[in-house]
Amino acid sequence: MMKTNQIEIVTLEAKHFIGVPVTNVFQRIDPERIKEANQIFLTRRNEIKGIINEQEYVCPHFANDILFTYIYCMEVAEIKDIPNGMIGFQVPSQQYVKVRSTDHDPYAFSKEYLKENGLENNTRSLALEVFKFGEEQHFNNAEIYIPIVERNL
Repeated sequence: MMKTNQIEIVTLEAKHFIGVPVTNVFQRIDPERIKEANQIFLTRRNEIKGIINEQEYVCPHFANDILFTYIYCMEVAEIKDIPNGMIGFQVPSQQYVKVRSTDHDPYAFSKEYLKENGLENNTRSLALEVFKFGEEQHFNNAEIYIPIVERNL
């Protein structure tokens, strides 16, 4: 039974992020390293200037068969004054499948949706997980954006 699965295609404008990255070997993701990056981010997020929404943080990430990179970020108005040890980058405007699921794996759910609709994940871009501060960091609490390959009609 699907309780609260919401899925739609959305276009997001270009976004700017500053945050703390952590890279792991994909086959052996180390939760301690990810937790440590999260702690650094939570301790130092007040150093990030020009934050757009103080209530939420974004975790862009990407993976291949070898490495997995996860970045704890705040969305900012522009990339400047990047605190030491953090990175700043822009994600271009693009289309995403936006999914929120409290009772299923949202990644499996979106993969199914892509397949059913003849769409393809744009693996050259970043998926985004958007969390609210104060909620448990788990993908069932996140709005997840999976980038899709745009087809010119």
